[in-house]
Order: sequence, then C-alpha cells, then structure tokens
Amino acid sequence: MLRAKQQEILDQGGVPDDLVDRTYRDIAGIHHWLGDIRAIVRAIARDPLPVRRILDIGCGTGLVAQEVGRRLRVEVVGAELNPHPAIAAPVLIVQADVLNAPLPSADVAFAMYLCHHFSETEFTELIRRVGRFCRRFIVLDLVRHPLPLALFQLFVTPFLSPIAAEDGQRSIRRSFTPPEIGRVTAEALAGGVGSFQLSVAPFYIRQVVDVTYSRAAQ
Repeated sequence: MLRAKQQEILDQGGVPDDLVDRTYRDIAGIHHWLGDIRAIVRAIARDPLPVRRILDIGCGTGLVAQEVGRRLRVEVVGAELNPHPAIAAPVLIVQADVLNAPLPSADVAFAMYLCHHFSETEFTELIRRVGRFCRRFIVLDLVRHPLPLALFQLFVTPFLSPIAAEDGQRSIRRSFTPPEIGRVTAEALAGGVGSFQLSVAPFYIRQVVDVTYSRAAQ
C-alpha cells in the first residue's frame, strides 16, 4: 500500500464548530475504545523521573490532554495550529506551528494521530524540535497496512460521524509503516541526539515511538 497524500477533511478548514466538536469527540472515543489513551498513560507512568508537566502536541480540542492529565494527576498543556476555543476542553492550549514556533516546555511530550500529517522531512524536524523543550517524546500513530484499514471500515466507521469515518480511513492510508517510522526516527536522532524504542500493537492497530533525548542534545 503506497502512502497516500490526500488531505483530511478537518485539515482543509471551513468545517463548522459543531461538526468539528462531534468529530473530535468521535476521535477521542476511538482513542479510548482502542486503548490509545491507556497506552500513553502507561508509558508516561513508567517514566523513571518525576513528571510534573505534559505537553500534547497537535492536541485538537484538548479532550485527550484533559483525560491524560486527569488520570496521571499532572499539569497538561496543548499545542495546536488551529485551536477551537469555543469547543475546547478546559485545558491550556497554545496556538503554535509545531514545526516553527517555540513549544511550551514540559517533562514529557506526546503526539497522538499526528505524525501521519507530516512528510518524512517534517517528521524528522518535529522529533528534533521537541527535544529542545522536553526530555522525552511519545509518538502514537496509525499503521499503514490493509488489516487495520479493513478492521476500521468494518467495525468502527458504522459508529462514527461521516467526517470522522472518512478522515480515519485517509489517516491510515497516510500513515507510516513501522520500518518507515523507525528509519525516520533513527535519522532524526543520529549523532547522539537521543535513543528510541518502537512497538507495534497486535493487528497493526497502532505503533508507538518512545524517544528519550540525551541531555547533551537538549
């Protein structure tokens, strides 16, 4: 399956706030149902150092950030290029182009369903930039593979709003394969910038890249 370049509907702009709200709530429901939020919480909870502040990169309306902060009982802040204040969760969300603007500092950053929006070059830059503001970066994303696409079409899309259903399929087709995301991450961390671990869930429902930055690189 070749990597698709078709832009997702939410990224095109002009979607009314009520549809944006429903779509992001659907997406948050998917994260909960598939165990994505639990995977992020468990990964952060295993951190050997104290975690006092968490940064959600590409946080959307902040629903996932709010849930992660609630479960871990820590401060959370989101960074989002196109925030929707009228429908946002009650968390601090900073409007920022994560590839160019300074990011809020935090102990740990995470990005959920974000990296497939980027080219390999952009994703490389994101990994390097996050290391200037955080000591650890957890990337959770979809896997480009026929199996999760078929499972999503059969068992998930019937319960979603039309935008969420369509964007979910586009997201899978735009995602990296595990070898691709591993190669890009290794290139981004070359020269002692940091180290990483890559894990892939059963049925390819998600992949997680867990980056730890070296102190000398920050």
